[in-house]
Amino acid sequence: MRRYNYRVKSSNVLRLKTWLAVGAVVALAATAACGHEPTDPSSTDLTGLWKSTDQDLYIRNIRLMLVQPAPGIITGKWVADGRTDNVCAPNVPCGDSSIVTGRNEVAQVVLELLGAGMFVGELAKKDTLKGIIRSQGTNYHVTFGR
Repeated sequence: MRRYNYRVKSSNVLRLKTWLAVGAVVALAATAACGHEPTDPSSTDLTGLWKSTDQDLYIRNIRLMLVQPAPGIITGKWVADGRTDNVCAPNVPCGDSSIVTGRNEVAQVVLELLGAGMFVGELAKKDTLKGIIRSQGTNYHVTFGR
C-alpha cells in the first residue's frame, strides 16, 4: 500500500512541475507580447536642426528643422543648396526649401521632404539619422547629424 501512495505522490509532483513549466512559458510569451509594435510612436524626440552634406539628386547640404508636437508626429521645414528641378543659373548660388511631414516610429523614421523625396531611415545614434531619400525612382543614402 505504501508503494501505491508513493506513486500517486510522485505523479502529482510530476504533474505540478509540468503545469509550472507550462505556466512559465505562457507568462514569458505574454510578457514578450506586451512590447512596443514597430509602428508605435517612438519615445525619442527629433526636435531640432539636422544637417547632412550628402546629395539627393540635384540638392546637397540638406538642413531639416524638425518639430515633434506629439509622440511620433514630425513637422518642419527643409532647406538645401541647389534646386530639386535643377534650374540654377550657371555660377550663381541657388537654394530650395519646402515643408517636412512624417512619423517617428519605434522601428523607423519616415519623413516626406515635399518636392525632394521621401526619407526612410532610423535614429542610429542619439544625434544621427541614417537612411535613404527616394527621389525620382533612385535611393540616395544620407546621414543627418544634430
